[in-house]
Amino acid sequence: MTFQSKRTPVVDDAFMERFLDAWKRQSVEDIISMVTDDVVLESAFGPDPRGKRFVGKKAFAEGTVRFFEVMKDMSSTDRTYAIMGDKGFTEATRTYTDADGKRVTVRVCDIFDFRDGKVASKRGYIKRLTAE
Repeated sequence: MTFQSKRTPVVDDAFMERFLDAWKRQSVEDIISMVTDDVVLESAFGPDPRGKRFVGKKAFAEGTVRFFEVMKDMSSTDRTYAIMGDKGFTEATRTYTDADGKRVTVRVCDIFDFRDGKVASKRGYIKRLTAE
């Protein structure tokens, strides 16, 4: 199945590379500079069906800080992304140490909505591959 966007991309490869690099560096300030004021983050964890939800820049920043605190030693490999008009996604394999000291490997996918050259929403999904 092939998806073809009918829209001109709202962001470009350079934007996505900067955004992904900011996550790799765990630079909350740089990440927040690339999201809309009313940004929505739906994390992969939490009590709600769509994960813990953070609305607005301040809440997004708080959710991002919490993510980095939980996954301090996280590393990502084989990251790919695609931009399709006002939508986009990333995929990667992440490894981190959980609260019990176990090394965990997960496959992650983030789905994005873009508006005005920025991230308007980010929805995270995780598939657990291993826990040692």
